Amino acid sequence: MNPYSANFDCIKHINTLFPNEQSLVGIDTEIEKLQSELTQLQSELQEDIHEHAVMQNKIWRDVQDVEQLSQGIVTEIQEIKQKAEKSEDLVYSMCKDIKSLDIAKRNITFSIAALKKFIMMLTAIEKLKEHCKEKKYAEVANLLSAFTELSQYFVKFQNIPQILEITGEKEQLIKDLKLQLIDDFILFLKGTNLMQLKDLQDACQTIEHLGQKFRDELVQKVCKYIISPYQELFQQIENRSLETTERRYAWMARVIKDFDTKTQNVFPEYWAIHCQIYYEFCAVTRLQITDILEQLKELDVAVLMKALQATLKFEQKLNDEMKKRYEEWLGKKNSNQFAISELPKIKGAISDCFEPYLRPYIDSEERELMQHITNILNSDKLDVEGDLKMLNSSMSMFAYFKQMLKRASQYSRTQVMFDIQKLIKKALKRYSDEIVLKINSSKNNEQLSQTYCCFVINTAEYCKETIPGLQESMVQHLDSPFSDQVELSNEEEYFNSMMNKSIETLLIYVDSKIDQYYQQMLKIDWNEFDNMGDASKYIRDTITFLEAHIKIIKDLLSESYLIFYLNKLVVYLNNKFINSVFRIKKISEIGLSQLMLDVSELKTNLVRISKLKQESKSQQSFNNFVQKTLSRSDSILKLIQMSIEKFIENFPDYAKKYESAPIDLDKILGLKQLRRQDVPQLNKYFTKIN
Repeated sequence: MNPYSANFDCIKHINTLFPNEQSLVGIDTEIEKLQSELTQLQSELQEDIHEHAVMQNKIWRDVQDVEQLSQGIVTEIQEIKQKAEKSEDLVYSMCKDIKSLDIAKRNITFSIAALKKFIMMLTAIEKLKEHCKEKKYAEVANLLSAFTELSQYFVKFQNIPQILEITGEKEQLIKDLKLQLIDDFILFLKGTNLMQLKDLQDACQTIEHLGQKFRDELVQKVCKYIISPYQELFQQIENRSLETTERRYAWMARVIKDFDTKTQNVFPEYWAIHCQIYYEFCAVTRLQITDILEQLKELDVAVLMKALQATLKFEQKLNDEMKKRYEEWLGKKNSNQFAISELPKIKGAISDCFEPYLRPYIDSEERELMQHITNILNSDKLDVEGDLKMLNSSMSMFAYFKQMLKRASQYSRTQVMFDIQKLIKKALKRYSDEIVLKINSSKNNEQLSQTYCCFVINTAEYCKETIPGLQESMVQHLDSPFSDQVELSNEEEYFNSMMNKSIETLLIYVDSKIDQYYQQMLKIDWNEFDNMGDASKYIRDTITFLEAHIKIIKDLLSESYLIFYLNKLVVYLNNKFINSVFRIKKISEIGLSQLMLDVSELKTNLVRISKLKQESKSQQSFNNFVQKTLSRSDSILKLIQMSIEKFIENFPDYAKKYESAPIDLDKILGLKQLRRQDVPQLNKYFTKIN
């Protein structure tokens, strides 16, 4: 702030405070003081200005010095930069020269290495030729391994003429080596090669270096050489028959024995050369036997089955031997690509060719089976004193089935065995049909008929229980998909039908006996009947017959089938009684009471004469069944006895219990001397009849 302006402001302020003249004296004094101070301030200000000017000059000089110094520094920096650029150019030039030298060094090193490897290849080729010629197969194997490694080095240089030339030379040499190895082994097997076994073992190592494809080719050549004499021998006319089948397998056994003696483990065990020889033998044998079977006009079943059995025996023995011999490698992931991992198909390799020509065997089995069925049926005897109240023929039949399956299992698990199971199904039907015929023929002899029917029921029960086991046995003797097609449910139905036929025959027999008693019942004038007493004579006669009949049946049938038959008998007796009642024109009150008494007597005696030796649930179930079944007879008699109002009221309850109610309605109305118009409330039941 300007000091002068401050003083002036101060004076103005004083004037405003002291406007009177009297105050001016004091003010002058103050002004003087202020002026004095102002002068002092001005003097100080001048000094400050001077000092500031001096300082400013000094700063200016310093700035000039700094500018000069900066200019010098910039000049020096430019000089250093120029020197650095020159140094960089020099370094770049030096690095470029060094890089060129490094590339040249690498090229020289690679060229030297490639030249060395090329020389090694040339040397290897020369040594390979030499060792191949001298048959030093151990060295050959090593050279092949080394040559393979060297060849990998020159893969990207294959188009270079020198490389192409040496590669071609190597391929030709290997081609000649392969031919030489095959000749060596064939000549060795012929006995004209004097090579040591150790050399041949080394040769096998060489073969592995030549690859799996060549190994397989050589093994195939060896197998064909071994089997070719066999092929020629059994191709001769005198040996072209099924009778020579066993001689074939004997020949193979001798040849393998001679082969083992001669080679003495020359071939690595994991090559499984024995397995390959056997497989070749099986292939040739299959073709020759198939040719023989095709040309035979008539097949002798005995000779055919003997040849097949010998073949199956050979295959089974061979399969077991090969599994045992090569179990170390079978079913495993071997790191050695030359090791066997699974056996070729041995079982069935020869025997399968017999399948299409085994029809004579099937026909022979069928003839013998059907003859056996006839024989056992003719020899059946009803031994009522024996423990088993059934036909012995059934047990004999299933035993024969078991023998058939066992015989057939020696020859086949496919089509032939499937045809055998068809024969068994055919035999089961034949057996059941013959039994039914015998049931019909036994009707002339009452005692025999009852006993025979009971034996048949027990036999049917036994057959039904045995068939599931038979089916399971068939399935076990068959391979898929044949095993999936075995089904004997229809055959079980044959025996259900056989059982029903027996029960039907027994019921027909019962009807033939008691029908005469019910004829006597119909001769009674029930409308005039007035002498009610004990049970009627026709009921007493019926009960007497049933007592004798059930006594015979009870001793012959098992409890379950006895109750089953008795239930059928109760239903029949109830229907017989009701139908007889409906044939009566009119019944008096006393007559109805007598008929009710007869029903009660029948129920009581059925329970009594059917009582088993020991109380059981079956017995109680049967007793309840008797009461429930004959209650229909009681209900019908009660409906006949009722007034029309009661009848209309109670018939709906009867209709709820019995399905036959609509049919019974007309007959009951007839006995009550009523017409449909008399009971319009029951019209809906007539609709059901219509």
